[in-house]
Amino acid sequence: MKRLYYIINLILISSLFCQSCKDDFGNVIYPDGPLELRVSTSDIVLNVATPEQEAVVFDWTSGSNFGTNAAIKYTLEIGEKGKDFKPSISSTFEKGLRSQRYVTKDFNQLLIEKLGITAGSGAQLEARVTAEIQDGQSATQLSQVLSLKVKTYRPITETLYMLGSATSNGWDAHKASKMNQIQGTPGAFIWQGVLSPGEFKFISTLGNFTPSYLKGTSNEKLYYRESESDPYDVPFTVAKSGLYQVKVNLIDLSIAITEIEGAMYDALWFVGGFTGWSFQPMAKDPNDPFIFTYHAVLNSSNNADEFKIATKPDFDPSVVFLRPETDQQGVGTDLPVVKWSESENKSDYKWRINKGTYKIRLDLRTNKITIAPFTPFPAIYLVGDATPNGWDIAAATPMVKGDTPHRFTWSGTLKTGELKFSCDKQSDWNGAWFLASQNGKTPSGQTEQMIFSKSGSNPDNKWKVTTAGTYSITLDQLQETVTIVKQ
Repeated sequence: MKRLYYIINLILISSLFCQSCKDDFGNVIYPDGPLELRVSTSDIVLNVATPEQEAVVFDWTSGSNFGTNAAIKYTLEIGEKGKDFKPSISSTFEKGLRSQRYVTKDFNQLLIEKLGITAGSGAQLEARVTAEIQDGQSATQLSQVLSLKVKTYRPITETLYMLGSATSNGWDAHKASKMNQIQGTPGAFIWQGVLSPGEFKFISTLGNFTPSYLKGTSNEKLYYRESESDPYDVPFTVAKSGLYQVKVNLIDLSIAITEIEGAMYDALWFVGGFTGWSFQPMAKDPNDPFIFTYHAVLNSSNNADEFKIATKPDFDPSVVFLRPETDQQGVGTDLPVVKWSESENKSDYKWRINKGTYKIRLDLRTNKITIAPFTPFPAIYLVGDATPNGWDIAAATPMVKGDTPHRFTWSGTLKTGELKFSCDKQSDWNGAWFLASQNGKTPSGQTEQMIFSKSGSNPDNKWKVTTAGTYSITLDQLQETVTIVKQ
């Protein structure tokens, strides 16, 4: 009888030991079979005009864990032919994942940076996958080696600047005027503003005169100058002052320079008792040259003080000022604005408001001004599939109050996806929002202007996070600016 009990106990212990082994190895059952690598195409042509298009997909069979019940870790390697995968583009996959998809932009960058393939050239590649059984004992499996061909392209700059005697900052490469990317059109940029008689060209990096884009065979074509060793240096010319729109496409090297109807003034200044009669620049709307704003905490030794708006930072009698229709006009919405200069008339009227925090908005198209006291929202939230709680507005991710009532900060992990900011988490989505200046805008890492929409996301412009990682965000409600920086 004792011997029977001994046998039964031995069976139970063995069973528990085997179960423990299964748990340690992942208790995964793989079908027996060879490890085979497949590729969606063996002749890969990367197109600079379609950076987000699928370039190539690798997938492979599971191989075998030889009945160990252990999980398998896979490693996909891509290298230049004949170099024994040194160096290589290497990716590791676990939990049964057996596929790798590359989009054009990412694959092109990996080939250039990881393998050292010359941009714009062709290359012969090899690919293989390795399967490592996670039991610490079984032999590693290796797939067959696939041969591939690829054609890379020269990456297009994601920043572009205008400089020259026709621009406001002249030939100072450190202060060149930044152009805006045209969302949805790779390699396309746009700028709108005042140009004076003179010359201009484009640079891709502040402070560097090359690489640059110059006048090509006509006023509609660009010429790419890669380095100072290229003697060609022909700029575009502007014959007369005016408001211009400049659009370029760096892929087909085209340019369109159009004179447009615009605001009478390219810059304005807030001046008055609140500033000690010093000139403070107003902000121009990045999407509408007729709109100027001034957001500030206005302090004075008096309970109330006055201000007007200058078209030049100067008190010369010839300088035109913008002032109210009625002297000592206070706060209000869409108040009429008229021009005044000392050489024209003596009605030097001014606005007069109590000290406090204000958002002032001037529309030169309608000659109307709105002067509104500002009360900050007590909380700001992150919403979008890039954020920790996705599109669940009830669980939107809160930001942290900063060093002023207007400023909020947040640090954490963002996924790839979209992002915007809710001011009140209204369940019907018709609350107040801070939005991107353009839909699909990639965070620049610099301080950038936002759009404030007080009744629903209109327009529904969201930032597009293209690289997952740890980010630090600083949002200023008063200035309507945000800085989104990848750490």
